[in-house]
Order: sequence, then C-alpha cells, then structure tokens
Amino acid sequence: MGFKEQFDFSRGEQLAVTALLIMLLLFIGISFFPLSIPVNPVFSDHQLDSVLSLHKSAQAHQEQHRKEHFDAVNPDYSAAADRLNPFIFNPNKLPESDWKKLGLQDNQIRNIKNYEQKGGRFFRKEDLKKIYSITATEYEILEPFIVIPIHGNVQLAKAVMKSENKVRKAVSAEKRQAVRDVELNSADSLDLIQLPQVGPWFAHRILRYREILGGYIHQDQLLEVYGMDKERLDKFVDYLTIDTANIDPLRINFVDFKQVVRHPYFSYGLTKAVFNYRERTGMIANWEILQQLVPKADSLSVYLPKYLQYN
Repeated sequence: MGFKEQFDFSRGEQLAVTALLIMLLLFIGISFFPLSIPVNPVFSDHQLDSVLSLHKSAQAHQEQHRKEHFDAVNPDYSAAADRLNPFIFNPNKLPESDWKKLGLQDNQIRNIKNYEQKGGRFFRKEDLKKIYSITATEYEILEPFIVIPIHGNVQLAKAVMKSENKVRKAVSAEKRQAVRDVELNSADSLDLIQLPQVGPWFAHRILRYREILGGYIHQDQLLEVYGMDKERLDKFVDYLTIDTANIDPLRINFVDFKQVVRHPYFSYGLTKAVFNYRERTGMIANWEILQQLVPKADSLSVYLPKYLQYN
C-alpha cells in the first residue's frame, strides 16, 4: 500500500478527524485565554473574613437603628412606623406596586383592590379607614401623605392638606397647654392619654391595674404599674386627683379564693392562710387578726387595710 493510500480516509473518518481538530483548537484557546470564561469568584480566607465582617457590621447597624427608633411606650405605633414608607399618594386606583412601596401587606392591598372593584372610591382621607385591615395606627402614619385631587386640581388638594396639617398642629399644641386634672379612679383611656408621657399603652396598663386593685388610694401606686418609673410619673403626677370614695372594697369574708389571690396585695400563701382561718375559726373580724395570718416571707402593703371590708 502506497503512502497516499495510507491517508485516504473515508467520509466518516474525515468527519471524525475534523471534529477532533476543532476540539483540540478549543482546548488550546481556553488555555491561552482563561479570563474569557466566566468563573465563580473564589475568596481567600482573609477575603471571606472581610466579607463576613462587613455583613455582620451592616446587620448590627440595622439592628441598632431599629432599637434607637423603637418606642416601648407605644410599641404598636413604633412597629408600624418601622414597616411603612409613606410618600405623597392618591389612594384612588393606586397600582399594587405603589401600595407595596408604602409598606402595606398583601392582604391589605387585596382588600383595597376588592373595594375598588365593587365601585368603592376614596373621596376623603378618612375613607381609607373603610379598609378594615388597615389599623388606626397605620392610618395615622399614612394620613398626612394622602392627597385626593379636588375636581382634578392636585395643587389645590396639596394646599388643603397643608392647611389641615397647620390646624391639626395648632389644636395639638393647644391641647398640650390645656391639660386638665384627671381623677384617677373615674378616668377613661381618653382622659389618661392627654396626660404627658401617657400614651395608649400606659393608659391601658393603668386602667387594667385599677380594675384588679379596686381603685387607687395614692398616686405612688402607679409605680406598681408594669413599666412605670418615677421619672415618667413625675411628668404627669401634678395633674392627678384621687377620689377614694370610688374604691371597690374586697369583702374578705365573702369572696372566693380566686378573687382574693387575684388582688395584687395578696400572695398565694396569705390567701391560703385566710381561707384556712375562715374554715377553722370563722370570719376575720379585723385588721389585727389578718396581720397574724401573714406568712413570715410576706410583707403587707401599707395600702391594703383600706381595701378590706369585713362585713
């Protein structure tokens, strides 16, 4: 067989050789130009530590920012303010994407769109309250940014909003200057909220403690309210009056075990001693007898005698 015949390939063999040459050229090209192929970044240990450090630093900064702006007195407001991102908006036919930018949740946006589909329209700012899933706190935060065009005049609507804000601020300032005295045993939450440093959260706590206590005898008892301290109390104590005629006494010889142990000034041990005495001896006649029943580990409140009724 001659030399030429040795390199006389069939059609299939020619295609195979061509494919091999192409693959060989590709491998050679890759070896000379490695940067032309995208690869996943590889960090050294030092670089990885730096990346993790930056990530932790950013998380710590965000957490510190959240703590600094969190108001423990009014946690509901603080949580809503942290979640919402208000900007001037017209609630009518506002796209879902803009509602999301405002910080509303999916169920709230769905309720708004259902309201619109049924023919609902926002003619006034207060109409946004019709959306039951939007809380009063959320509305309070969003309300200053709501602009509803009046007869298509956006500028007029903004002017009205600005005027409303001025009036609202003036009224708030007037209220702050005209804080009236509050009778602690008959006040409701609205009375308490107008006091300095008393928001909805503390108003609820004060009323709740008054209920289980039977009424307040002295203003210092407010220091027994969860979260209250002297610094806060000093801000509004001068506006308080107390009518002890409104005290609801504890009829120690006639109420059941749960009613007695529920009272803040009765420990479980003292309550048990009282009911043991009632079963063995009979009615507790006076304060002196009750004092003899106090367990050694207990200490009686100086206000307790004024809450007790023996007949």
